[in-house]
Amino acid sequence: CMKPTKKTLLYTAYIIGITVIFLYYLFPSEAVRDYVVYKIARVNPGISVTIDRVSPVLPPGIKLHAVGIARDNRALVDLDSVKITPGLLSFFSSTKTARFNGRFNGGTVNGWAEVDNRKKAHTEKIEGTISGVQVQGIPAVKLLGAYKISGILAGDFIIGVSESRRSMTGKLTLADCRIGFDQPIIGQSSLRFKSINADLVLKNGTLAIKKFSARGNQLNADISGTIALNRGRRGNALSLKGSVTPHHGFLAKIENSIPANLFQQQKAGKTTIPFIVGGTLEAPNVRID
Repeated sequence: CMKPTKKTLLYTAYIIGITVIFLYYLFPSEAVRDYVVYKIARVNPGISVTIDRVSPVLPPGIKLHAVGIARDNRALVDLDSVKITPGLLSFFSSTKTARFNGRFNGGTVNGWAEVDNRKKAHTEKIEGTISGVQVQGIPAVKLLGAYKISGILAGDFIIGVSESRRSMTGKLTLADCRIGFDQPIIGQSSLRFKSINADLVLKNGTLAIKKFSARGNQLNADISGTIALNRGRRGNALSLKGSVTPHHGFLAKIENSIPANLFQQQKAGKTTIPFIVGGTLEAPNVRID
């Protein structure tokens, strides 16, 4: 067989190089950006997306730069970039797949997406992993207002869309967490936790907290229940129950900030304080059980 000559190899490399350069500089960034925003808006009418620009990447795919996700004109997440690489074999199927890799707030989000575009049954599924994200920089966290939360977020999530039904599950961990309060709670302006582990399910506007376990030097806390996110200021949006176990050193600091009967229970060896939370997110009602 004939071996390719050095001249042939140089010409081949030249042609490939020129092709890549032309593809990059002639890439229809604005057209692709507008198409991506349009498709997302059709599937999720309540969500708005802004993209600064789009560029091609290798292996074949696109990179979205400066991506903003908002709901009702309120920013939720800002990503530095998202690289999307489609599954080439899925082009010949009704089910399209793609892998994604994004960067935001000092961390990453990686995973894959699957979309079935058949007219009778439009479904979507997104699975991903979050790692090393600084939560204090996430716009959605800043919306909490009276609470200032910081820490490093990691975990796994699954988002499913079938016709008009949407659901999301997540198993998340927040490390080195600090929760600051506008108004002191039990005499404290903030609480710190080594780790918070949560098992969450969001479906039909209701967030179900299957498990919420916080462990810190000051206290431990466990919470479960539901939060109705679509009821606004009216109705009993919060239906939570849990318990707090303050450590002895911390208990001495808050002695003057808790009811006397609770402090007597602590002295008697009852170290766990059960509680129930009702009301709304704007005006929670906490009752010691």
